[in-house]
Amino acid sequence: MEISLPRLAVYPADLQRITGQSERTCQRLLNKIRDVFGLDKHQHVTVYQASEYLGIPVVEISRFMHRS
Repeated sequence: MEISLPRLAVYPADLQRITGQSERTCQRLLNKIRDVFGLDKHQHVTVYQASEYLGIPVVEISRFMHRS
């Protein structure tokens, strides 16, 4: 039996699908979110942090992340 765990980390491609912006702009957005939450460069931005920063519910962000 295979268990599917939801992905918690947000990547630039996810933000591209949500915002419609370019990959580079989404990389900058991730860096802004890291700055706001005091994360280091090597730390991932979570769905919850992106949700709080963007003002978009976690459920909506998750829907965009799980599309193929």
